[in-house]
Amino acid sequence: MIAQAREVREASGVSQRTLSEQAGLTQSHISQIESGKMEPGLSSFIDLTRALDLEVMLVPKKLVPAVLGLVKAQATPDMHIHAGQPNDKRFARAERLVKKLKQLYGSSADLDRVEDTMRFLRRVNLSDQEMQLVRELIARLERYQASPKAAPVVRDIAQNLQRLRNSIAHGVSTEPKAAYSLDDGGGDA
Repeated sequence: MIAQAREVREASGVSQRTLSEQAGLTQSHISQIESGKMEPGLSSFIDLTRALDLEVMLVPKKLVPAVLGLVKAQATPDMHIHAGQPNDKRFARAERLVKKLKQLYGSSADLDRVEDTMRFLRRVNLSDQEMQLVRELIARLERYQASPKAAPVVRDIAQNLQRLRNSIAHGVSTEPKAAYSLDDGGGDA
């Protein structure tokens, strides 16, 4: 939570000094908290997060997926909702790569979709399996960046990222469902 608060502060362009004035804590105290040298007390942490326009809240464990879904659905880019991904460098590299491809080949709907989806995925908690898929798609994009065959590859990457995004945002399974099942639970067969 401390790392997320620091990321929100940095993404918002707020200095530790400004945050210290808004939260009523010393800049030194905030620096020690952010560097991990000091564990904040609950009241200090709440003051710090509220100064960043965040709210600390206890949620029943069963309702966490629903709350996360609501937060994701209502989030706007200026909210800086961030899941504290250790893979931020990968996302930054992917964003630079998309920018480079746009400079080389011009903008396209597929590149725009890759860019938008990466921006969304960067803000959410991804499972190891989901992050592995993102890594593979980024590596594939890097391999084909200077290829004349890049357009269909970019389209496929955009579609795969979009499916991942939809499964996260809407809780849709990425696995295809069977058209029918032999076991309908009736037991009369």
